[in-house]
Amino acid sequence: MATSATSVSPASNSVTWRGYKTASLPSVPHWVELLGRAGYIAKGVVYFVVGFLAFQLAIGAGGQISGARGAIREIGQQPFGRVLLGLIAIGLIGYTAWRLVQAGKDTEGDGTDAKGIAKRTGYVISGISYLLLGFFAASLALGIATSSGQSDAGQGFLLGSLWGRIVLGLIGAGVIGAGLAFGYKAYNAKFMTKYNLAEMTEKLRTIALYAGRVGLTTRGVAFILIGGFLLSSAVQGTSSEDVTGLADALAVIASQSYGKVLLAVTGFGLMCYAVHTLMQGWFRVFNVSKL
Repeated sequence: MATSATSVSPASNSVTWRGYKTASLPSVPHWVELLGRAGYIAKGVVYFVVGFLAFQLAIGAGGQISGARGAIREIGQQPFGRVLLGLIAIGLIGYTAWRLVQAGKDTEGDGTDAKGIAKRTGYVISGISYLLLGFFAASLALGIATSSGQSDAGQGFLLGSLWGRIVLGLIGAGVIGAGLAFGYKAYNAKFMTKYNLAEMTEKLRTIALYAGRVGLTTRGVAFILIGGFLLSSAVQGTSSEDVTGLADALAVIASQSYGKVLLAVTGFGLMCYAVHTLMQGWFRVFNVSKL
């Protein structure tokens, strides 16, 4: 069981806090650090808007059920919206580059065994999803019209054949697995080892720990909902209840008994995830090469 004490090793000046110690990571060039920090911050802003809009709707103060794309549209409607969208696009594309570097250069020290390869493949998949989101933000910033409903069309296409339904089922199972992985990350809180704990106050460390746990749990629940409905669609061969993204998952939560309470909790959880991501952008340790 981890203790609440904070200790400092005189030899390395590294801090151990509640059993967590900053990890020793492979070195990266300075430009990788810049991409990573910008990407985490852009991602955090998007998730904070999603959570804030859901929370507002739950307490009757406006707001709406929105996924990441809806949040980006909302950002574009603010003063200097196109400038903000441009910055978000740059940040998200930077986050994509960071994810690809994580996979290619093994910046997390995951290794080349089966577990390590699976994690590094996940970084690539995550990077591609945020690349598409970055392109979406860029298209709005440039005033280029974008279409919607592509996820529904893709799901309908897969349901048109047995092999398509198998693929959809595997995707659903994979998304559920990712949701469970988020829950495990929340439980073991290993993300704390990626912070530069020596530069953080006691209060900031505590915020990082609990925001990460609540945020990752909330995101995990959303993934499990999305994966469950994809798997259900694959088994039943119908897409009558499409749940293909975060906005759909939030709509399902809102439709339950005590939906507003659940939506408020979920919105708060997504804002916690945003805080977790923003703090990674500010305090994450990058072993920057001196070369």
